[in-house]
Amino acid sequence: MNIRLAARVLSALLLPVGLFALPACTRDASPTTSQDRAAPAPDAKALAHADLAHRLRRFLIERTAPGIARGPMAAADERFRLGAFWRARTDTHHFGADFRSRAEIALAASGSAPAADAALRQLRDTVEARLPAWQALVDYNAAGTMRDDGGDEGRRLLPWAIASIDAIEVATWDYVDAVEAAR
Repeated sequence: MNIRLAARVLSALLLPVGLFALPACTRDASPTTSQDRAAPAPDAKALAHADLAHRLRRFLIERTAPGIARGPMAAADERFRLGAFWRARTDTHHFGADFRSRAEIALAASGSAPAADAALRQLRDTVEARLPAWQALVDYNAAGTMRDDGGDEGRRLLPWAIASIDAIEVATWDYVDAVEAAR
């Protein structure tokens, strides 16, 4: 019984407050300046590029300014570049069939994003040309044959894999930067 009474008293107190605020909620909110107007909705091409760029960001190693220490993942990448072929980056999956499919969708989508399209074409060509050398080292490590040959094949594959990762990473950064600039 006390709960019902308390609820009635509370609603009786809040009713005038709600009625006082109601006119403010029902006013026309028409924009008065061009800044108040909503930005145009992105087209299909912009959305496809944004989705692909978001997915590729997971691959990228952080960039830092000169004199600023890199994070742990970037430091591990640097150790790999210095010769630890058995710790090769294994994130080649970012550039598999899903990447190719999403790239084709972004390029074929309606809309206009010439800089992003050009950067994506360059990335796609770089991946096509460079991924096999990187994948060869990843496959070598996964097979465990370094125990059989003392790592000779890994040392042979390492410079090609590093050059491939570097080229793909540069092209990926170029693409992500182009997509962000188009926003």
